[in-house]
Amino acid sequence: MRLATVRVRNWWPGLALAWGLLPAGAWAQTAAPMVSTSPEAPASLGAEGDEAVPLRTESAVPETQTGAAATARRRASALVWQLKVDAPAPLDELLTEYLELARFQRERADNDKLRISRNELRRLVISAPDEARGLLEAEGYFGAQISTRVDDEVDGKPVVVTLKVDPGQRTRISKVQMIYEGAFDVALSDGDARAQALADGLMRDWGLPVGEVFRQGLWSSAKNAALAQLRAKGYPTASWSGTSVTVDATERTAKIFLVADSGPAFAFGDIRVEGLTRQPASAVLNLAPFKKGDPYEEKLVLDWQERIQKLNLFENIFVATDFDPTQADATPVVVQLRELPLQAATVGVGVSSDTGPRVSGEHLHRNLWGLGWQAKTALQIGKRESRGQVDLTSHPLPGRVRGLLSGQASRLLDSDDAQTTSQRVRVGRLQEGDVRERTQYLEYQHARVSSANDVVVSNASALSGTAQWIWRHVDNQLLPTQGYTGLAELTLGQTYSALDSTGTFTRAYGRITAYRPLPLNWHLTARAEAGQVSAGEDVSVPDTLLFRAGGDDSVRGYAYRSLGVKREGVTIGGRAMATASVELAHPILQRMPSLLGAVFVDAGDAAERMGDLRPKVSYGFGVRWRSPVGMLRLDLARGSDTGQWRMHFSVGISL
Repeated sequence: MRLATVRVRNWWPGLALAWGLLPAGAWAQTAAPMVSTSPEAPASLGAEGDEAVPLRTESAVPETQTGAAATARRRASALVWQLKVDAPAPLDELLTEYLELARFQRERADNDKLRISRNELRRLVISAPDEARGLLEAEGYFGAQISTRVDDEVDGKPVVVTLKVDPGQRTRISKVQMIYEGAFDVALSDGDARAQALADGLMRDWGLPVGEVFRQGLWSSAKNAALAQLRAKGYPTASWSGTSVTVDATERTAKIFLVADSGPAFAFGDIRVEGLTRQPASAVLNLAPFKKGDPYEEKLVLDWQERIQKLNLFENIFVATDFDPTQADATPVVVQLRELPLQAATVGVGVSSDTGPRVSGEHLHRNLWGLGWQAKTALQIGKRESRGQVDLTSHPLPGRVRGLLSGQASRLLDSDDAQTTSQRVRVGRLQEGDVRERTQYLEYQHARVSSANDVVVSNASALSGTAQWIWRHVDNQLLPTQGYTGLAELTLGQTYSALDSTGTFTRAYGRITAYRPLPLNWHLTARAEAGQVSAGEDVSVPDTLLFRAGGDDSVRGYAYRSLGVKREGVTIGGRAMATASVELAHPILQRMPSLLGAVFVDAGDAAERMGDLRPKVSYGFGVRWRSPVGMLRLDLARGSDTGQWRMHFSVGISL
């Protein structure tokens, strides 16, 4: 039985021997950073058992005059040779790529003047089996049989150098053991639940588990990943005291033994904020997901930095910690900031397939009157939609809560020339979480729908309270490819100044969008939404609280808000709505992965009751571009009822 070991530190042989990984005396025999099971190579050409055929540069038999002349000619002429690797795929490609013999052959092909001497070729052939064995062992083949053969020199023909490989079975992990030192070991001994969860996670996420093929690349990445996880979970100065692998080449098994020195356990200390001139430090401190004395976690620092960025108050943000072991129990945290200008104004022009062309202007004040509130004022004038809006949002308060105050007035002209005018005032609070965002607000709103002849079809006001939850669990919030987003709303209100009767009502709405990568570089996006308003049959509810379908982000192939309830020849909102969509996308060109083609199917409807829904189906195709500001979509869709094709385009994602 042949055994090989790797060691990193000399002071762990006793522990490794006690565990049963190493045979007596084996530890002191090896000190190479790579696992090796190479047998002793004989003096002849090739490895043990190889067929040794030397290059024929001299003859051991007396030569005739003619033979001597031929030999002299061969010696004087350039040596022409060819490498042949006889190994199973993909090992043949591996050896052909990295063997020194193969490198010389490629260089010769690129440069006709490059020549190699017979002595140099002999050296390369002799070293080739050991080279190949090292490459194969890195891929988990520790019992490979390797032989070399060199053909005789024949005038007019290249000398063929053949490397034959029988890799045998791959070596698999049979045992993994991790041992800890330092504060982490003390916490485990004390039965600390957090430490035990970390230890379980290290073993669960270990990149070379039992049964896995041992490969050098996986061995290195597994060690790096485990150490990074230990450092990120409260032990940022952790290091490996010793790591070793014992390979039984006969049994094709490997045992892994690791010792990690965690160092001290770090905890958060005081926070120092630098670079503020116009913004209060509380805007940053109230967002911190930890307090002084909490165990250090790298993820908390990164999440905090991302939340600060989303405030839209700072141009540059850098959160740093000084991992001084003498201050491990109170590690100071420094936040370095560069503020954005106090005020900003923008103007723009745009066009949408839903609402047509528009011009807009926006003004932002990042600390209105020094009160710790941001104020955004926006005005939009368009062919079909015009609106003015003022939003006041407080800087974060304790508990990561923000105050909200907003007002809006709008006019919207639908595809059937019906006009909807609405006004609303809203006051509430927003609470941000790691995955969930919760908003609660009181709202007064009024909506009026009239026909092209100015006949009032719907008119009502309402005072309501709403609770809204948003979930985001995606790999990228701007350009998601995996995960899901969700939105849920629940509203309770009372109507006033109604065209019909007044009364109470409830409103429920939910929407979920899922993203999933598929094989062969396909991407799946699926969406479903539903809403229901419950009220007395004669109770008027503002149209802005009812539901319609159709448009870019609903049922493509139908005009924006065109699916609803018909009243006096005008479409108004319904009390029930449901839509769904499935889309498949794939890069159009391999060299441009951000440009995708897509096919999709949409279905949905809005009606007075759920039982009255008659889903309208549409299908189509489009182009997607993963732009820096979000997904740009251009679609052609055909409605099953109308038989007409409509173009839709939009930017960004919606919840």
